[in-house]
Amino acid sequence: MDRVLITGANRGIGLELARLLQARGEHVIAVCRKASEGLQKLGVEVIADVDLADDDLGGLPSRVEGPIDLLINNAGILLFESLAALDTAGIRQQFEVNA
Repeated sequence: MDRVLITGANRGIGLELARLLQARGEHVIAVCRKASEGLQKLGVEVIADVDLADDDLGGLPSRVEGPIDLLINNAGILLFESLAALDTAGIRQQFEVNA
């Protein structure tokens, strides 16, 4: 059994990956800012209150015990920008979180 850490696992693609990998018998560590009801019902290991935009990653490195066999970095943000009012700080934040 592999230990799989998934960021952005509270909904959407991340939640479905957590569901599929758990059904396959993997040990899933689901990381998110706020755990959804659907994620809590899966019965996987949940590490909440993690914001990947924070410099210390919400303390994530110290909250994960043991080795990780697979990292799925699914977390991301999308800020809606217009050419008329570009927010360079917002653009930088999107690159930092998503890349």
